[in-house]
Amino acid sequence: MTNHLKKNKTTAVGLLLSSALILGGCATAVPIDGSASRSSSEPSNVIAVGGSAEAYEDIEQLADAYQAKTDTTFDFFPPSQTSSGVEGVKNDTFNIGGMSRKPTDADIGGGMTYLSLVVTPLVVVAHSSVTGVSNISAAQIKGIYEGEITNWKALGGPDAEIVLFDVSEDESEKQVLRDAYLGADLDITSTAVVFSDDDEMVEAASATEFSFATVPFEDELEELPVTVLSIDDVLPSDETVESGAYKMSLPIGIAISDAPTAETQAYVEYAQSDESRSLLSEDDDDDD
Repeated sequence: MTNHLKKNKTTAVGLLLSSALILGGCATAVPIDGSASRSSSEPSNVIAVGGSAEAYEDIEQLADAYQAKTDTTFDFFPPSQTSSGVEGVKNDTFNIGGMSRKPTDADIGGGMTYLSLVVTPLVVVAHSSVTGVSNISAAQIKGIYEGEITNWKALGGPDAEIVLFDVSEDESEKQVLRDAYLGADLDITSTAVVFSDDDEMVEAASATEFSFATVPFEDELEELPVTVLSIDDVLPSDETVESGAYKMSLPIGIAISDAPTAETQAYVEYAQSDESRSLLSEDDDDDD
């Protein structure tokens, strides 16, 4: 994989408001446990974070930099899904909810504000045991997922069965994959091994010969025994994602209350700063 693809995130920092963003002070608190609301008796300098696992890398990156400047700390709940992040903000469990999709009308209608951070490409990967295959077509992707293509030989690779790894239908990545290539009604082959967590799927794909998977792009992919395949001769990059030539990407952002705590307000202001934009895009800049 070429160096210029490292990180491959398109910075897009900006607020999409459900109503006027209220940045006044309000009751401060932190979560007592994974399901309880924040308590006003707890320290006010803690920001509780939950939601989409795909958003955690960027939220943590900004949190580390922000903590170095302030006395604010971050309480990261076990990562899960965008829906739990949105609901956590609405029911006052989280100050920040990680999101890996754009907000829906129902999300916005519930009194939350959405902050866009970056756009992360979704990539198809093959285990390094798959030789002779560096590109795949849209039709071939569909053929693999529906079970019409079952051997790498059909794609110019070795005579070996394709081991398909997939994620559950309620994951944002699966919706992006369906929108781009599979369609809403395609029946996934029963031979697919389905994971509920991206990290587990990446681990399995890197450990399983002749495997195939669609995953969010991360730095660590460059260090694993997998190959990122171009799709119809297009690799993900800032330019191809922004232009739409590369069709699969996850919008990464955060949900906050319309009436955030003072600590959350300050973090949001930092997340919109030039410094944060530079931080989220610095790996792209280093590779140019």
